[in-house]
Amino acid sequence: MKIGFYVQGDMDEAIVRGLAARWCPEAELAEGRFRGSSRISFRREIRKSLRDLRDAKACDVLVVLTDADAGHWREVKTRESARVPDDCRHMTVFGVADRNAECWLAIDRGALAAVLQCGVEDIPDGDPSGFVKRSFGLTDRATREAARARVRDYVAHAELKSWIDGSDSFEEFYGDARRLARRTACPFPNEREN
Repeated sequence: MKIGFYVQGDMDEAIVRGLAARWCPEAELAEGRFRGSSRISFRREIRKSLRDLRDAKACDVLVVLTDADAGHWREVKTRESARVPDDCRHMTVFGVADRNAECWLAIDRGALAAVLQCGVEDIPDGDPSGFVKRSFGLTDRATREAARARVRDYVAHAELKSWIDGSDSFEEFYGDARRLARRTACPFPNEREN
């Protein structure tokens, strides 16, 4: 089983790797690349990157994860998932995090605070992105790899029922991933009951 993923940044990649470790631990992962660093270039390259992951890298499942930023996640998903090629739709899970991926991490504020060794009240309301990235060490090149591993491990062991219950966008992403996993050999657990 090979999972290809197309994401915007280090945090999104670490989340996908953590979820893959949890939901399909035997899977090999392949990263899709895009030229540029803007949201526009990310959108522009979706079609090409997914086809490359499917054809050149022989992926069985494709995962796209992006952020809603200031938009509503469902509108962003509708608009951007339209760029998924028709011949890749049956194998693609397209997730859009509320505002940003750090908001998903902060759904269970108690668990996140324990991992970051801070108080729950230290995690900003609204947009915790900067705080979460700094606290994990993603903003420092010297600690970036270790930080990505910490995020991956946090996600791999998080209580995802609280994420499903606490975020419509994560609940839909989870449901879409679970439906796709039923057609694969992944031992995808029912996180709604945990």
